[in-house]
Amino acid sequence: MPFPPVVHQLAAACRDAGGRAYVVGGIVRDRVLAELQGREPPPPKDLDIEVHGIEADDLQALLRRLGRVSEVGRSFGVYKLSAGPLGLDVSLPRRDSKAGPGHRGIDVQGDPHMGVVEAARRRDLTINAMLLDPLTGEVLDPHGGRADLAAGKLRAVDDDCFLEDPLRAVRVVQFAGRLGFSVDAGLVALCRKADLHELPAERIWMELEKLLLRSERPSVGLRVGRETAVLPRVLPQVRGWERDAAEVDAAVDRAAAWQPQVGRAPRSLALMLGALLHREAVEDAEAALLHLRVHRSGRYPLRDRVLHAVAHWRELVGADVDDTLLRRLAEDGEVAVVGGVALAASGAVSVEHVLRRAGMLGVLHEPLPALVQGRDLMDLGTPPGPTMGRILADVRHAQLAGRVGNREEALALVRSLLDG
Repeated sequence: MPFPPVVHQLAAACRDAGGRAYVVGGIVRDRVLAELQGREPPPPKDLDIEVHGIEADDLQALLRRLGRVSEVGRSFGVYKLSAGPLGLDVSLPRRDSKAGPGHRGIDVQGDPHMGVVEAARRRDLTINAMLLDPLTGEVLDPHGGRADLAAGKLRAVDDDCFLEDPLRAVRVVQFAGRLGFSVDAGLVALCRKADLHELPAERIWMELEKLLLRSERPSVGLRVGRETAVLPRVLPQVRGWERDAAEVDAAVDRAAAWQPQVGRAPRSLALMLGALLHREAVEDAEAALLHLRVHRSGRYPLRDRVLHAVAHWRELVGADVDDTLLRRLAEDGEVAVVGGVALAASGAVSVEHVLRRAGMLGVLHEPLPALVQGRDLMDLGTPPGPTMGRILADVRHAQLAGRVGNREEALALVRSLLDG
């Protein structure tokens, strides 16, 4: 699959200026892996270009001839190039050094003349340290990334560089899950040594979200997260990392397989989080989500949906699930998510029948619409106040119980309650 024309234009301009532009990062990894597996590579989403042999000022002037340029970090040579609908991240090779504690305590300097081998050595994993020349299609692999892709193994490029950014230990967990790869023993030891206590919650959540949504078998990542002691350290609010490991591993894998039935994120993310936390007490699940700063996703009440599912999934496993229960669960949560977590946690086929029934009742994703409202009672001479509130609550209760099924029946009940 060819790159967009602007990539070739940029590479040609860099060549003409005496430098070289390479595509780097995940897209190179994914293309090489697709080649090894004999399948088409995925279409590019994010494109990272690393430019060698051109000074920062000259690179900026070159980029301005191709499109609109934003300086993300001019001091260390990082730019965003906007050309039509496509945005490119363009950077000079980076020379990082530890300048303080935590993920943010890294001093970064651009160095266009450090060379391909040294530039690639600064990356986290060998599979992410390959470069692709868009003009020739040549893949430069100075640290054995292709062999590790073929072997299905995650390996650090350089021990010292790896530990400069502790977030890399969390990235190992999500890469293991997404790719289904094993982790080199040396890399396990590095992840155990990584100082994770100052990592921002938002960055941890970003990696965990990738693990949950992009893995065919998220349990692979969870096992690596436990083996490296990464997950217990970044999310100590979850008490069952070891205690309930087998049950949680099975649940997240079943949930991953069920994702297409639930729908896209954020609903599928609620399912995956519910499966991950289904063995936790609700208060512990809530503490974990608060620690990760998981609240809403757009207008979707992600945290509330997850906690509701953790609290109620057991009610959908068994033979005594009736329509009233489904209608009531839809009042405060989403039956699709509760049922998905129940299916993931139990593996019970009966839950699929329950979900189909919820769909027939119209409560799979939202509560039943109210049959009467306050203005209907006002039309019947009842002013706003406690009486109106009680009558509306009684009618709603009857609707959820299935005793009234349409507006006419609801209004008849209102009149009888007023007369009584």
